Amino acid sequence: MFDQSFGEPNLPTSFALPTYRPDRLTHILLGDYAAVVGAINQMDVLHYCDRVAWIAPVPTGRSGEYISVMTRRIAPAEG
Repeated sequence: MFDQSFGEPNLPTSFALPTYRPDRLTHILLGDYAAVVGAINQMDVLHYCDRVAWIAPVPTGRSGEYISVMTRRIAPAEG
């Protein structure tokens, strides 16, 4: 159980960071809902990633703050 005495809220139980995989890059957006959704939409417009690749923004438990995560494969380094 987490100690709430530090004033740090817990993430919702439905959220967990993705498992680390060396062939993948994980992007994390943290901010107010409109900023997170706006950044996701902008990356889609730039053809960096599809909007559907991101998890739906989840409240962090801090006032007005949301988090969204997207993981994508990275090309192996040439050398």
